[in-house]
Amino acid sequence: MPTYRRRQFLAAVSASGLALTAGCQTPSGSASESHPVSEPITSWPTFRGGRHNTGYTGGASMTGSSPSITWTYEADGPFWGSPIVADGTVYIGGTDNSLYAIDAETGDEEWSFPAHHRIEATPAYSDGTVYVGSYDKRLYAVDAASGEEQWRRTFDGLIRGSPTVWNGSVYVGVGCHNLACAWYAEDEGVPENGWFVSLDAASGETNWRYEVGNEVVSSPAVTDGMVYVGASDGNLYALGPSSGAVEWTYETRDMIWSSPAVAYGTVFITDWNGNVHAVDAATGEQAWLADTAGRYISGSVAVDEESVYVGHTPYNTLDDPTTNYAKIFRFDRESGTERWAFETPALEVGSSPVVTDDHLYVGSHRQTEGEDVGVHALTTDGEEAWFLEIGGRGVGSSPALVDGVLYFGGTDGTVYAVE
Repeated sequence: MPTYRRRQFLAAVSASGLALTAGCQTPSGSASESHPVSEPITSWPTFRGGRHNTGYTGGASMTGSSPSITWTYEADGPFWGSPIVADGTVYIGGTDNSLYAIDAETGDEEWSFPAHHRIEATPAYSDGTVYVGSYDKRLYAVDAASGEEQWRRTFDGLIRGSPTVWNGSVYVGVGCHNLACAWYAEDEGVPENGWFVSLDAASGETNWRYEVGNEVVSSPAVTDGMVYVGASDGNLYALGPSSGAVEWTYETRDMIWSSPAVAYGTVFITDWNGNVHAVDAATGEQAWLADTAGRYISGSVAVDEESVYVGHTPYNTLDDPTTNYAKIFRFDRESGTERWAFETPALEVGSSPVVTDDHLYVGSHRQTEGEDVGVHALTTDGEEAWFLEIGGRGVGSSPALVDGVLYFGGTDGTVYAVE
């Protein structure tokens, strides 16, 4: 099916009634026909594990048959952002305005770096530097060993998405004015539009900037030949890494909060109408579309060699006494056919899965404090392996999995290492 513009799609509906890489990465352009993770990964230096955003470990790492908490680290506020793991250290930002460096083996704090507002973005690590954005409208470059600031850049919008670092450049989306950050955006007096930005990784100087008519909370996926990123205007953009020139756009059915994943010459993305899209990485033409029948999908997909995995948030209204629970889905990578759907006891899955050859791990959360939320471990056949309940509102953080240890942040203000 060709790419739809929004009005064309609505008319059709009416008529019918309806960063641095993780592990070994295969050298690839925007249309490579292979999976970028070709060997088991040994680090998790950026959101979703590597610059292609697949969330796939390559098959070697997995936790045990039941969860065992190795250590915890407590902070002064909830964690909504996700951890990265590089050179034996876990880096994660918190809503208490701090970026933390935590020893991955012991859970001891190595240092903390103070921003001027909450950090919900996932950091990115490259060549001894950690890059992270904040609601204070700044992107920071911090020395990974000492926690000392190397440089900062101030923008016109909040930064809620995560940077991707590659080939000496930092790619990041700027702008957040939705229900998750509207109060903070209004308090800061920021505009409702957003930007894609490329910065020099060493100096923070601007390489290029592309403005869109809405916020950008999606984290870019970067191949050797293209930068892919979504925006709340409903478009998936393919831009030249060096120039920022738009190569093509693909319009979805609603806002894009998720981050694109690139594998096998295809870009996988989700939207706020509950759909998963597979798009040709070279042309922007739709390969397939799968509808989860959910209220929205805010998390990103994970892609292994055969399948695409994602969680959703279902419809629930005061007019209907029936409670619908959040599900985790597996779709065939080539056709988009649903293979299974696992129903959780939670109302929201905003976390993005991490996938091994035979297991996947993903968090669930809720709007208020309560039970039945936490981290779910499933087999890739859709069977529950274990469930670890977490306090507060559960887990919106997306896990990182390195050397058999699962790291994630909880809304109870705690970072967890689980084996």
